[in-house]
Amino acid sequence: MAKKLQVVSNTWAIRFSFQSLVALLVAVLIIGAIYLIGESEQLLEEEDDHEVTKQESGKWVFDNNSYPFYKEQDCTFMSDQLACHKFGRKDLSYQNWRWQPHHCDLPRFNATALLERLRNKRLVFVGDSLNRGQWVSMVCLVETSIPNKEFKSMHTNGSLITFRAIEYNATVEFYWALLLVDSNSDDLVKHRLPGRIVRAEAIEKHAKYWTDSTILVFNSYLWWRRPKMKVLWGSFESPDGIYKEIEMLRSYEMAIKTWSDWLEFHVNHNKTQFLFVSMSPTHERNGEDESEMAKTDGGADGRQGRW
Repeated sequence: MAKKLQVVSNTWAIRFSFQSLVALLVAVLIIGAIYLIGESEQLLEEEDDHEVTKQESGKWVFDNNSYPFYKEQDCTFMSDQLACHKFGRKDLSYQNWRWQPHHCDLPRFNATALLERLRNKRLVFVGDSLNRGQWVSMVCLVETSIPNKEFKSMHTNGSLITFRAIEYNATVEFYWALLLVDSNSDDLVKHRLPGRIVRAEAIEKHAKYWTDSTILVFNSYLWWRRPKMKVLWGSFESPDGIYKEIEMLRSYEMAIKTWSDWLEFHVNHNKTQFLFVSMSPTHERNGEDESEMAKTDGGADGRQGRW
């Protein structure tokens, strides 16, 4: 029995450690995108003649000198669902891993310079709780460089949550759309429904909130993990709607096509850059599957890695 518990514990630790590393890599890519959209200001300290290289080719190195960039307890807007230290996690060494490209060095992150790059711009995360965790961590990265509370704010409007750096007229936002397209699970709080229905060809209800963003970071996968998804053609209010259960991969493909078509025809590609985060490690509690998660407050909204 003791051996079994040890195996489960090790598996749990590996799952969270890998997820944290994935989160860090996403951070590198997003910060790189922000760098590319800027004009001539410095995003990172000591930029000099730093040659832009392929950031995704590299390795993880342990760095307990310069990482982490912020402490959980110092972030004004840290969510309890992501507060690992607050709720008893002892091993915090995952915060010290740094991505090291093979052919260059990434200068140290500079929150003030990042905000300057985001001046008069919108950085928007769209998706489920994985992207919400990324958003919270990004907010923590930048808000600690704004000590005066009068120059930062947080506002919620339905599924859209907006952090605003007032002095920079810059926003870092999160929009809850766990399936990207329209569904009956779009409520930010009450979205755990046994009979999940998706309008795989309808996205306008969500997209109108983020179409004019400068940088868009999307994710969607975990909530599609079931053998079949009920797809609706028509509206939820119409009695004439057509419902059909479709294999998960096919319904996911339909939704991704709707999403990509919207980006193709409704978003200004000269202004907006996109990132898409697909599959990611799950973050349910130890021993839980999706049916058990639905009975708890944790599960797919539970604690996860950060930048």
